[in-house]
Amino acid sequence: MIKKIKVKSPANIAFIKYWGQKDNQLIIPYNDSFSMNLSACLTYLEGEILENKEIKEVFIKDYKKENFLKANTEILNKIISFYSTAKKFLNSKKDFGFRIYSKNTFPKKSGIAGSASFFSALALFFATAFEKKLNQKQLSILARLSGSGSACRSIPDGFSWWRKGNNNETSYAYSLAPPNFWDLRDLVLIVNPQEKKVGSYEGHQQATTSFFFKFRLKELKKRLIMIKKAFFKKDFSLFGQLLEEDALSMHIVMMTQRPPLYYWSEKTFSLIKKIVELRKSGKMEGYYTIDAGENIHLICQKNDYQQFIDYFKEQPEILKIIDNQPSTGAKIIEII
Repeated sequence: MIKKIKVKSPANIAFIKYWGQKDNQLIIPYNDSFSMNLSACLTYLEGEILENKEIKEVFIKDYKKENFLKANTEILNKIISFYSTAKKFLNSKKDFGFRIYSKNTFPKKSGIAGSASFFSALALFFATAFEKKLNQKQLSILARLSGSGSACRSIPDGFSWWRKGNNNETSYAYSLAPPNFWDLRDLVLIVNPQEKKVGSYEGHQQATTSFFFKFRLKELKKRLIMIKKAFFKKDFSLFGQLLEEDALSMHIVMMTQRPPLYYWSEKTFSLIKKIVELRKSGKMEGYYTIDAGENIHLICQKNDYQQFIDYFKEQPEILKIIDNQPSTGAKIIEII
């Protein structure tokens, strides 16, 4: 009988993003999306399986904190709800209690896909605890059903493509290429590690109220085709141009939906200008992308990444730089 399960799972950075859900219950998006799993932005989850099914406890150690603290009621209820969803999805009659400990190597709820790494790890934990062997597609679907859609992209290795689909069976992520296909780097430029006031889940609900939303979907059809071609050709200049366009497009939707969401700060704008100026100077080639938060992801290639680190560690806006390479997806570390 399984007593303890240890899992690790990466956050991911979306090159082509999703914003808005066609189905809020099944978390089915309006468009495909494309991402890279991150080697240094990880959730480590350790869960004990308890015979007393009434015990359901979760303890979280936040980034740079010393101690695990009991999860608040909102988070615990989401996890218990996902437990029920997983049991139904897995068609299991088994019931158990659990005590989960989770810690991150990066700030959560700050635009670095903390929910993706956590709920993908939790999906793998529950599937293992219920003693069900899922293939990658099935595990990706289960992760999506957690409520964090982008969690499905943290399941496959390397570069993940989330096929939007049109129902529960056809909306899933798969590996477009392994981690070693292209040595891209994601330098997460942290300007504010604090939790954002409005979470992504809440923001998704209002996406279609933006007048720009339909235009974005129309443009995405072409952009998705173009970025896949640029990716396989390793055309970094076109690839970077497309991921910047997509980040701007998503944030325009956010800023024009009702109520509007303004995630960027003066520091965000300042760093965007510096990245563009460095690129124009011809010294280094890097491109920015920004998820639902204030912090910036700088995408570059191996030959430029150390120069970027040396430059940005001297910039006053930045508190920390997290250096990521393409990574494997959610993995079991140990089963006891």
